[in-house]
Amino acid sequence: MTNKAILSKWKKISNCIAAEISTNEAFAQRISAIINGEDSESKPKKSNRRPPPKFDPLVLLEQGVEKLAETLKTLDIEELKDIIAANSMDTAKRVMKWKDRDRLEKHVIEETQRQAAHGKAFWNASGEQR
Repeated sequence: MTNKAILSKWKKISNCIAAEISTNEAFAQRISAIINGEDSESKPKKSNRRPPPKFDPLVLLEQGVEKLAETLKTLDIEELKDIIAANSMDTAKRVMKWKDRDRLEKHVIEETQRQAAHGKAFWNASGEQR
């Protein structure tokens, strides 16, 4: 097919669409929505990501385990799971299935302590790096 033939067909299609827009109000509204970016068929996909946690447990651990435990008591189960997900505390993919609040709190405290202690073996008693 030549460029002239393609252009001729495109003009016919454009004229057909223009005629339909001027006679069919529903069609005109759908075209207007598409042009304005309000296409109803392109709905945003649901994200599987959890919302960011309310706080960083490592920061609270610096103030003491009691402070961390006390603050964790104020959160609901989903907020505890947000902390677990954001801090990679469920590498085996089993903790997120838990429903027991105390079990989740204990896990966050233990994992936070483990993460805080990570690398301490390379520091001597005076605090200098070996």
